[in-house]
Amino acid sequence: MPRHPHVSFQSTDRKLEDFFDEVPILRELDQQGRLVWYNAETGPPAGDSPVMRVRYFSSEAAMDILGEMGVKVVRTLGIDGGTKYANDFEGIPALENGLPSFDAQFWEIEAIVRDRGIDYDPLVEPLRVFVGVDDSQMVAARVLEYTIRKHASCPVRFVPMIDVATPQPKDPANRARTGFSFSRFHIPRLAGFRGRGVYMDADMQVFSDVAELLERDMGSATVLCTRQDEPPPAWKENDWFHPGRQMSVMVLDCERLRWDVNEIIAGMDRGEYAYADLLSDMCIVPEEQIDDTLPPAWNHLEHYEPGETRLLHYTVVPTQPWKSDANPLRELWERAFAEAKAAGLIYPTEIGRAVRAGHVKRSLAGLAPASLPVRLFDRLRAFVETRAAAALHRFPRLRYRVLSMLRDK
Repeated sequence: MPRHPHVSFQSTDRKLEDFFDEVPILRELDQQGRLVWYNAETGPPAGDSPVMRVRYFSSEAAMDILGEMGVKVVRTLGIDGGTKYANDFEGIPALENGLPSFDAQFWEIEAIVRDRGIDYDPLVEPLRVFVGVDDSQMVAARVLEYTIRKHASCPVRFVPMIDVATPQPKDPANRARTGFSFSRFHIPRLAGFRGRGVYMDADMQVFSDVAELLERDMGSATVLCTRQDEPPPAWKENDWFHPGRQMSVMVLDCERLRWDVNEIIAGMDRGEYAYADLLSDMCIVPEEQIDDTLPPAWNHLEHYEPGETRLLHYTVVPTQPWKSDANPLRELWERAFAEAKAAGLIYPTEIGRAVRAGHVKRSLAGLAPASLPVRLFDRLRAFVETRAAAALHRFPRLRYRVLSMLRDK
């Protein structure tokens, strides 16, 4: 338990032993040597014990504790979220901590897993969704995650591939157009060369159940994608559109795709193919192993058809709805953004940083659903205040790690 336990979802100044009289089982566990505490970043630290990451749920602290202990493989059973996946809980307006679902924990767990180098997966085979993203699109990626989980009827692992190290081709003409252009070729390795993986760009929004992608028969194909031969109306005035197969949404057979990103880049350096051949045509996959019959509704480019669109792709960068009010579909995205913010997947401080960096429009800071309870606004405000205070307590954790490294030397 935290050294300073939470009461009504707020860290207290009282220590764990201060609760023994109120909660006798704590004293009994302590006498049996079974009561173990940790420093949570939500409260003041004690001694040289490291500070564990936790925002809303104890699962986050549990994962960070395992990482601090040196655990490298974690399999979980029972950590899940969403609304459709947990139909038995439909109608519950919010959890006791004011959040509408458990989904806020997942981004934190993924960040801990990435930072700690942990091989993590649920015991129940999930659909692994890998997202190409950089710092400028983190807000969009969180909204994408929210919309995926909102409609999912299966376990989902949402993996933002942020700062995935990839070599650059020698020829400037073949170099990445974005910070994550080549990240998709890491997916089979990141999935442990097992199961099925889905690639998506961050600038998307989902309106349907991604279980369809998990259950779709791939036959002999290793890659599933959509096909669009005519440009959408939003692309009529430019020549950026690439007719044919659209590789911004892909379902991959990670067991059969033994991709080595270093060798793929080396192939460009040897002149075997160019950037467009790789990214647009997926030329490293045999023609007979690419199936482009995934319904086009899973990659609608800049258009939305109610009841039909499964995934909306905001492809025109200047008018993406988190950047501009000029996008005719911005209300769809802004509604999802407000819901994701209320669900705890987007923090006010992150929005502020994105606004200051020019990654999102200033009006996002004030967006919230009209039905959002006042209690949740109070929780968000309290969270920001607590988070700022907790930052001051991270120094003991840093000191602890430095001392540990010195002892190891």
